[in-house]
Amino acid sequence: MAVRASGVRQQSIWASVVSDDAPALREWLLALGFTEDLMIPGERDGAIHHCQLDWPEGGRLMLSSTDERPTPCRPGTSSLHVVTADPDAVMARALSAGATVVHELVDQTDYPSRDFTVADPDGNHWTFATFAG
Repeated sequence: MAVRASGVRQQSIWASVVSDDAPALREWLLALGFTEDLMIPGERDGAIHHCQLDWPEGGRLMLSSTDERPTPCRPGTSSLHVVTADPDAVMARALSAGATVVHELVDQTDYPSRDFTVADPDGNHWTFATFAG
């Protein structure tokens, strides 16, 4: 089966992640290479109402503490795909941050990608890949 892609990179969808320990997840994501754009503290001590984290190569993630605002999202139920030109460097940062490896860094044979998947402290799966569609 041939893989067809438009070649158009789409970076305008923002993922939303909810965490039981959003400050710890925020620190973990910053260690992987995300940068903080906006931080709104939560109602409870140590909670995050809304945090926007940008991926340097494009895209944005919204993070909030569990029960900080109405959402059907629950911790540990997300699976996210992050495009990067250098998955080896991100893998090194993920390992330094204590990430749990779900799938080792590999060169895919079915489609053009070098990628790996790790689990964050809440159990969400993050795939970092060269494949951008």
